[in-house]
Amino acid sequence: MGFDLIGFAVSFLSVYALYAILAISLNLEYGFAGQPNFGQAMFYGLGAFVAGIATSYLLPAMTGAPAGSICSIPMLIERENLAVANPALSMGIWGISLAIATLSGATVGLLASYPALRVKEEWFLSMILLVAAQMFVIIVRNTPQFGCGFNGLPGITNPFTWLSVHVPAIFSADTAPALYSLVLVAFAYVTYKVAQRLVNSPYGRLLKSVRDDPTLAEALGKNVHETRKQIMVIGSALAGLAGALYVYYIGVASTEDYTSTLTFTIWVMMILGGYANNKGALVGAFLITLLDRGSLILGITLQYYLPSFNGSLVNYGRYMVESVILLLLIIYRPRGLRREEPVRTPAYGVFSQEKRGEAK
Repeated sequence: MGFDLIGFAVSFLSVYALYAILAISLNLEYGFAGQPNFGQAMFYGLGAFVAGIATSYLLPAMTGAPAGSICSIPMLIERENLAVANPALSMGIWGISLAIATLSGATVGLLASYPALRVKEEWFLSMILLVAAQMFVIIVRNTPQFGCGFNGLPGITNPFTWLSVHVPAIFSADTAPALYSLVLVAFAYVTYKVAQRLVNSPYGRLLKSVRDDPTLAEALGKNVHETRKQIMVIGSALAGLAGALYVYYIGVASTEDYTSTLTFTIWVMMILGGYANNKGALVGAFLITLLDRGSLILGITLQYYLPSFNGSLVNYGRYMVESVILLLLIIYRPRGLRREEPVRTPAYGVFSQEKRGEAK
């Protein structure tokens, strides 16, 4: 049994990029704004299913192919063939699907904020979103027209698959996953830079004031309710985008990927890296990705050498490890590995330069 280093690198980078986007989105909501969201998996899954459904309908419609059930095997094969045969259209629909998924996440986040933010205790909000996430899974599983039931919605083709077919002299079958992993990393990088720009601004100070003392923020004329609504829309949009990116990476939208265990994993990443620290979110996502991919490889290896061993036990065991990590953090490092940093607006940079100039 050989070890595929390139395959591992592609898988690791892809999962890490997706985890990084999710960790940053939750850090914006809770780390900076103090708004707990236990329904992160719902917005992630919503983005995945919306992107999958949009692709499944747009590809046949824009090529004039006969329409059929998006859940059927013939339509699955037809979508894959259409995506490979029409490179420009496939790339265009991918971009449209990402935009629709992001907008859907933002819209549902806005709608969820109206009833959720009316509760006085912030942890009541988290319970409402947790229930909403479980309802999302139940509804999708039992609505074949939306998500193809328990089997999930397959046939979501990687937007770069056509390269190995149209340019086989240059690109191999492994090109599409490798290239897509780089695209995911690029999205994660842009998300990080935008989040950093957002929090190191007067709006970042507003988020922290709402988190630390909402009563005082209101007394100073700040609209706490509107600020919480805004950050929930931003975080939900990022989660929806991550879901859309994920479904093109994995190739199928299945409710098994969007359960409450995923929300727990995102919380562990955020707490591990550090509250209100986007660099910490990247660190937490990296460490949990190591645990995720490492447990997967360990499970496969043990099952290969010990056929009677159930490799899935190792995969499920990682959730126990995450629980232990969370307990240790609460006891010994409640603020995470990286401390919260002050808001560094452009004015702060100018002030620091002036102070250094005076010191000289």
